[in-house]
Amino acid sequence: MALCAVSSQAAALNAVFNNTLLEGLSTPDSDQYFLEAVSKIPAHIAQSQNLDYLRSFGLLAVYSLQRSNYSDLHRYLGEYHALVAQHSFHDESRWPDDISMSEIDNRRRLFWCIYRLEIHSACVLGHVVRLPEVQVSVLYPRIIPSMDPETRAWTAGWDYITDLFRLLEYAMLSLRGCKTRKAVFSVICDRPSPTTLLDGLARLKSGKSSVLLSLNDPNSGYQTNRCKYMAVQITCTETLVTIMALLYCQAPACEVMETAENFLEEVTKAPLIMFKVAGNHIVQQLLGVGHMLFNASRSDNGRYRSEAKRLIALLGDLAKSLELDIPFAAAAGERLLNLAEHTS
Repeated sequence: MALCAVSSQAAALNAVFNNTLLEGLSTPDSDQYFLEAVSKIPAHIAQSQNLDYLRSFGLLAVYSLQRSNYSDLHRYLGEYHALVAQHSFHDESRWPDDISMSEIDNRRRLFWCIYRLEIHSACVLGHVVRLPEVQVSVLYPRIIPSMDPETRAWTAGWDYITDLFRLLEYAMLSLRGCKTRKAVFSVICDRPSPTTLLDGLARLKSGKSSVLLSLNDPNSGYQTNRCKYMAVQITCTETLVTIMALLYCQAPACEVMETAENFLEEVTKAPLIMFKVAGNHIVQQLLGVGHMLFNASRSDNGRYRSEAKRLIALLGDLAKSLELDIPFAAAAGERLLNLAEHTS
């Protein structure tokens, strides 16, 4: 039922790559599926290594984020993490010994998908990270020889984006810091140095495979819808990590503006369907970039305020242009345009 809720919501927004799949079909109410899924959650979940509840809580959290229902988002992320703690899902050396490699890959993919969801929501909503990656001992799903080239490319992109989210976690927590920590703990809880963070990002980008570098090449063999969507995801996530790292390093505001300018040039080339499939996720990223530009505009004695205002307004216009297709886009666009007005 949780998967039906997510799928029905996507269908209602026509957020599918192949419109013929929806021809002649009436779209059921996604909230009915959501409520049905919630009604099946028992008060006490039996001790079990079954993944169904973990998957369900993850899907309910995804649905809640797409609906901008942040109370339910936290509720189901909390339920998910309770089971992770109960079954040591964060440490694959403690998984059952008798599961197949296929099951192991499914567990790995599920774990990192929900990790990425939480880092995204922590970045845009400002909440705590319940399970930092430093406590994680889970590998990525395998890339196996039997995969076709397109699937290998997609999997490589999935791995790269997950690496970006892990780096995003460190950039985000470094920016926040702890302002009330005792000196005795500060010594052992030091944040990474600005140089370390930027070097890590540079190494990650320089190590990007040639397959991923060719995703935006129309003449490459990786022009399926999901590979094109992967390219958009990479652009958005790289931008978030880069700007956050630059802010932490107190880099010149002009570097932040340049990164945002390049991001806008790239993302506005994406067809509408890519935004519709991403939904609120990409709109929240636009909002996050806008807020970071606002913060950057206050450095360097405000020399780049007018540039920041222009870029934030462009982000707002982009979000507003999606208001007929993504529910949260209108409100996000208004917030960005108001933010632009206050950047002066």
